[in-house]
Amino acid sequence: MQKHAVVVCALAAVSGASMAQSSVTLFGVVDATVQHASQAGASANRLLGAGGNQFSRLGFRGTEDLGGGLAAGFVLDMGLNVDTGTGAPTSANNQVNLPATGTTFNRRSTVSLSSRELGEIRLGRDFVPTYWNITVFDPFGTAGAGSAANLAQGSLTRVSTVVTGLRASNSVGYFLPAMNGFYGQAMYAMGENVSPAPAGTRNDGNYAGARLGYAAGPLNVAAAYGTTSLASGDVSTGNLGASYTVGSFKFMAQFYRDAKERAAAPSRSRGWLVGAQIELGQGYFPVSYSQVQDNSAAERKAAQIAVGYVHNLSKRTAVYTTYSRIQNRNGAAVSGGGVPGVVNANWTGLDLGIRHIF
Repeated sequence: MQKHAVVVCALAAVSGASMAQSSVTLFGVVDATVQHASQAGASANRLLGAGGNQFSRLGFRGTEDLGGGLAAGFVLDMGLNVDTGTGAPTSANNQVNLPATGTTFNRRSTVSLSSRELGEIRLGRDFVPTYWNITVFDPFGTAGAGSAANLAQGSLTRVSTVVTGLRASNSVGYFLPAMNGFYGQAMYAMGENVSPAPAGTRNDGNYAGARLGYAAGPLNVAAAYGTTSLASGDVSTGNLGASYTVGSFKFMAQFYRDAKERAAAPSRSRGWLVGAQIELGQGYFPVSYSQVQDNSAAERKAAQIAVGYVHNLSKRTAVYTTYSRIQNRNGAAVSGGGVPGVVNANWTGLDLGIRHIF
């Protein structure tokens, strides 16, 4: 996230104490889009939606230099619904989402200690390692009508049945220091169930995952794996993503599999995406094609094709449009949002909006 507004924290000086906080950064994204979605004759026209190019957010980030290469930091990052001014839902136990409220730092709320040599220890609510490959290697950044998450975390996948598909609360995370292009993350998050808990539910909501990648020059590649514990059957997901830049073309690809193995009838799904971002003048074209299918007797399948254009009016402001179409087969009912999924019916979505970063 670009940092354009830095406010020096002077509260400690006002109180007569030495300044403890080196700096605090105010950051955010305001993204509003006119949306249209249709499937099987049903359509939804929204006067305004949010997050057609990037997810709207408001956040604060602070750091303090502790000396000797050690630093303390925090991030408070809340999702916003620009059309209504409300916050976004969150989860206290990694099992059930709480309703959206006015102020909820649902995207990230962490405190950390970091060292250039040893890496970073991070505590709080954060993005899970297995989410990063889905969004980093998606030309649309998992936002709007063309989002890879329409399929990768849609109704045919097992990861869509848990609230830890994107983020986890009550987490302890570790990030590797910079090591000749290698990077990595490990996380353990707790459901924090009461004890004694009903039979088989003590570990519900616990998440464990890791990601390891390499980025150097035009190449970026990473693999991740994670699992969420549930009495009804643990949900695991693994993925692999890569990107390669050649001139004005940034090619992207990803592959993912997930499963619920301990259920009475084990269920699995797998999918993939190929796409690119093509720079042209003051903007770029994101394009992608993706597929997903499950292991049901019918082998339900869905495919998505998406194309868009983002025109940068400045370094912080852009206008954009995206068109996406999802084709359902063999009993699939995947929807990109706006209208309920309908079996074997195609879904189409269109975004036209403006995004500002600060």
